[in-house]
Amino acid sequence: METWEEIAADRQAGAKRLVAEYGDRLFTAACRIVQNETDAEDLVFRTFEQVLAKIGQFSSRSSFFSWMYSVMLNFRRMDLRRKGANALVFDGEIPDTEDMAPDPSEALAAKADAATVRAAVDRLSEPLRTVVVLRYFEDFDLKEIASLLDQPIGTVKFRLHRARKELASALAQTFQGKTASN
Repeated sequence: METWEEIAADRQAGAKRLVAEYGDRLFTAACRIVQNETDAEDLVFRTFEQVLAKIGQFSSRSSFFSWMYSVMLNFRRMDLRRKGANALVFDGEIPDTEDMAPDPSEALAAKADAATVRAAVDRLSEPLRTVVVLRYFEDFDLKEIASLLDQPIGTVKFRLHRARKELASALAQTFQGKTASN
C-alpha cells in the first residue's frame, strides 16, 4: 500500500508512515529553503498537516513526494509574500558522497572542493539557486521543476543554463586561484 493510500485509509497510521518515510528528506529540503532549522521544522509541520488534511486532492499523476514538495513551496511562497519577498531562498548544499579514495589527503581535498562548490551555489541568485537545488539536489526533472515553480519550462531551462555558466565561471576562478597558490 502506498503512503497516500494508507493516509486515506487510516489517518493516524498514515501520518506515522508519512513522517517516518519522508520526514528527513522534507526537513533537509526545508532547511535549504529557509536556512534556519526552527523555521524549517515549522514549514515541514505545516506541510505534513496540509498533506494529511488534503490527501483526497492528491492525484497520482505526479509522485507523492513531488506533490508534498509543491505544498511546502506554496507555504514558503505565502511566507515570503507576507514578508514582502518574491523569490524562494535555498541553501544549496551538496550532499557528501561516500569517499572511495584510499589516500586521506585526496579525501580531504575532495571535501574542500565540495565546500567550494556549495559556497558557489550559495552565491547564485535565488531563482538560479532554486532550479539548481531542485534539479541536482532533489533530482526533479525539468517538467516537475516548471510545475513546482509555476514557471514555463523555457524559463526553467534558461535559469538552469545561466546557473551552470555562473557556477562554471566562479569555480574556474576559484580553482585557478588554488592552483596558482600551490
